[in-house]
Amino acid sequence: MNEDLPALTTQTKLDNHAIKDVKVEARFTVKYIFDARISEGLSIPYAVAVDGVAQEIYKNKPKRVSGDNGQIVIPSIKSGASVSLYLNSDAHPSYRKNPVYVVKVGERNVVVKVLEKSGKSDATDAPVLTDQKNNEDIRTDVYEAQLTGDIWMKISHKYTAAEVAALLPRDTSPEMLEAIEAIYNGLASPRLRLDAEGKSLTINFEDSDNPRANIKKGYSLLSEGLTRVHPAGYAALMSAALNADVDKIAVTSCWRPMLGSIAHRAGLGLDINYLDDIRLNREELRKKWGIDTPNVSEAEKSLFAEFRQAKTEQAAARQQLVKAVKASKNHPDNSAAVEALTTARELAAKADVRRNLAEAAWNQERNKNEPSKVRTFRKSLMNSPAVSQIFDPWFMDSNSKDKNAPAPNLQISRNEKTHAHHFHITVLEPKIL
Repeated sequence: MNEDLPALTTQTKLDNHAIKDVKVEARFTVKYIFDARISEGLSIPYAVAVDGVAQEIYKNKPKRVSGDNGQIVIPSIKSGASVSLYLNSDAHPSYRKNPVYVVKVGERNVVVKVLEKSGKSDATDAPVLTDQKNNEDIRTDVYEAQLTGDIWMKISHKYTAAEVAALLPRDTSPEMLEAIEAIYNGLASPRLRLDAEGKSLTINFEDSDNPRANIKKGYSLLSEGLTRVHPAGYAALMSAALNADVDKIAVTSCWRPMLGSIAHRAGLGLDINYLDDIRLNREELRKKWGIDTPNVSEAEKSLFAEFRQAKTEQAAARQQLVKAVKASKNHPDNSAAVEALTTARELAAKADVRRNLAEAAWNQERNKNEPSKVRTFRKSLMNSPAVSQIFDPWFMDSNSKDKNAPAPNLQISRNEKTHAHHFHITVLEPKIL
């Protein structure tokens, strides 16, 4: 063996096959940007479809996009493919009948800017090409499209009488089932009567200005408004009213396109303002003018003012305690700082006691004047498997399925103020919201 040769040698042979160019198929990105800020904090259910087929990620439920410049980004789309959206309650996996904002991808990326616009309009959901950006690395077609009241109606599922039974609790009585089916068969007037369990209940439905002001074609309360509400919402109201021995209720808002949270737009919200002759309003707790009801006594107004003052004093005492703690840590050998800390702790403890006593006194007076029918009505709704949220002039419960007690309505936040004059429920439908 020749030791000068390496232990391993290799040779490379050129084969005679020609080198082939493999063409890589171009892929593009489609982006939707939503500017839907007529109502603050809007969160819209959506599912993406490519060539008419919803993507697998949306098989069981939709995702949500913010109306405050929220974006839906769909990468890796082939040239020639069409992309569209299912929105709102139409994004439910079992519905998806009306795709909107359809764009066909060419040899460029696509951006679709969707702007919510109030008022009656002839605009369709077809995107309009408004700009073509020709940067070296990114070439983009920019489209604009509108989200009008008519389009909101298009993307809101319209239930049928045939769907009702499967969407109601199993223990729904035959009488209640028949009454609810009548809504979707088309009522002759905005009034429904239910006779069940040896009791009678009359529901008066009021139309709202919002759909009439923002839908140009085809809207009526009876055929298009009531029928876009999930049937379980009606069942929950009816059951709660019967349990509370209420003879009549007034439904003031059901489905509507361009006002408030997504719950009403998706057909999962119902508002009422009367139980029998009880006006569901407590605005006078804070307002010096407006409707006067037995729901807020003069004693309660005084106790509520004391509670608010006690909260303010508690916050100030806690803030002073924080400063004293910091000062004592920075100057642990300073007797004045140590003494100030002791004093701050005592004052904070006393402020906590005053606040707790003031709150308890207010709670007691408020509860004393709450009509028993309202209390029973709310409790029934809290126990309903069909209800996920309850907001009313007395209490706020953003999740009626958890173990947390409803919080008193202090009429501070926007949501609290909104519900200081009516009772709202949100229907539990996890395949929409």
